Amino acid sequence: IDLYMMSARQRLMSIALTVPDTAALLEAVKMLGESEELVQKLWWNVNHLRAGFTELGFDIGNSETPIIPVMLGDEDLAKAFSARLFEEGVFASPIVFPMVPRGTARVRVIVSASFSKEDCDAGLAAFAKVKAELAPRPVAGTEKKADVEAAGRRG
Repeated sequence: IDLYMMSARQRLMSIALTVPDTAALLEAVKMLGESEELVQKLWWNVNHLRAGFTELGFDIGNSETPIIPVMLGDEDLAKAFSARLFEEGVFASPIVFPMVPRGTARVRVIVSASFSKEDCDAGLAAFAKVKAELAPRPVAGTEKKADVEAAGRRG
């Protein structure tokens, strides 16, 4: 039972909020009730980053939240990518098995309304730099259909 409680997939990240976290959450709800400015800024940042990641050639899935998954596939690559981003001043958590199925590892970008456009652009530049260094290639099963068909015609 102890092993199940510590490793069951449905229990991952299911810890109760602390008192300070609860107080912060209540204050955030209060702030959101007073103005829509932060919500608008958040979604501007999300859309700007999504467009930037797409332009850089990253698969960002279909998230409809301020959490952008940058799909990398390989677990070791996701960990190395996250570590290099951190060295560049960007925090993006690696999400690997058992939190996601094997072969679907990613780094998770959590967007904030507190980011300036310059912060977002610096983050995108760090992703571009790390991508160039680590040269991630599409992982089996994640290539775009047109790319697979084109490769079949060439090969």
